[in-house]
Amino acid sequence: MNTPVWFITGASKGLGLALARVLLAQNYRVVATSRDQHKLAQVLGEKSGQFLPLQMQVTDHDSIKNAVAQVQAHFGSIDVLVNNAGFGVLGNLEELPWSTIEDGFEVNVFGVMRMLRTVLPVMRAQKRGHIFNIASVSATVSAPAGAVYSATKAAVLQLSEGLAAELKPLGIHVTAICPGGFRTDFLDPSSMQSSAGAIDDYVHVHDILAQVSAMNHQQRGNPDKLAEALITLSHSDAPPLRMYFGSDAQKMVDNKFERISKERDAYKALTLGTDFDR
Repeated sequence: MNTPVWFITGASKGLGLALARVLLAQNYRVVATSRDQHKLAQVLGEKSGQFLPLQMQVTDHDSIKNAVAQVQAHFGSIDVLVNNAGFGVLGNLEELPWSTIEDGFEVNVFGVMRMLRTVLPVMRAQKRGHIFNIASVSATVSAPAGAVYSATKAAVLQLSEGLAAELKPLGIHVTAICPGGFRTDFLDPSSMQSSAGAIDDYVHVHDILAQVSAMNHQQRGNPDKLAEALITLSHSDAPPLRMYFGSDAQKMVDNKFERISKERDAYKALTLGTDFDR
């Protein structure tokens, strides 16, 4: 029996690369995409009966349609889609170049939507599939220097929640993956765009940017273990809607939900007082 076909975007580095390597080692069939097909071949190998490397840009609908057509011709199905392609945006709203803000949404949000609109017809015809949308703990917990990035990932998280309800009757699962800090190249300049730090009033944000930069390649999260966790989830008949990964993510989310609960209780009377009187 053929193993499931995994389609991973942004697979030339980071979590995408770790996942592709683990899957190939376990004899899954893998489609890996990147803007640079040559780099894919360097890090993962050449095209084979098990592996299909493709050059693709999530910002180009025609590029996506061409890639999906090649996958269907090569493997005949798409069982698991991992919307992993994206990049980080760090800095305050005023200082970030407007083009960087637009690019963040274009890749992190609209790129995911383009992939979904192209792959979903395949999964609907199969009457099965599992979609992993890579969000972030930042989708739930925002902080100084992370507002724009958090906004892109919050969009992915909420998109996933609505899609999960739409697609469940069709036999298609959706899980939003919300990692904390994992030891990849995510904080490298090649994966992260940040503001220049020109406005003195934001010195506290500039300090945070320096702290984040110092964390590069020191994160506690193990990308290979996260890859194994995704494989485990892919075999579940009732997978979760969202998953937070990493001890740091767990702590951040626990603190956030506690704050929300306290604020909800403190302002409950004000909230309920906005209804019409019966």
